[in-house]
Amino acid sequence: MKQDKMLAQMQAVTNAVYLREHAKIKPILDREAQLRGNLAMLKQQVEESRALVEQSHEIKALGVDLHWQKWHTNARRDINQDLAQVTAQKFRAMDKLRQAFGRKHAVETMEQQFKSDAKERRNKMLFDRLMDLD
Repeated sequence: MKQDKMLAQMQAVTNAVYLREHAKIKPILDREAQLRGNLAMLKQQVEESRALVEQSHEIKALGVDLHWQKWHTNARRDINQDLAQVTAQKFRAMDKLRQAFGRKHAVETMEQQFKSDAKERRNKMLFDRLMDLD
């Protein structure tokens, strides 16, 4: 098999691997964004409820504020745990994506260099032919 065809096939394969790794990371990034949104929403709810709890003595007397605090703390902990797992997945996926990109880039560079060298050899051959005509 000629080197140019082999490089073209290698480029197709490395590009496919890169696209596959890129597609794998999208759901992870979506999940991370969702969890970060949930954390922001929870923070906003806590800030909004803080004023209500401070104004209402009935809420404090019934202990609702303590139940709310417990629920809020548990919800934040659960979201942060999920976020930590998703972040770890993202880092692993990003490493694979970087590796796939590096391979893709290396093969593209090799193919460009091969084409450049072939063009240079062809031009040199044509130049030598022209010089031999004299």
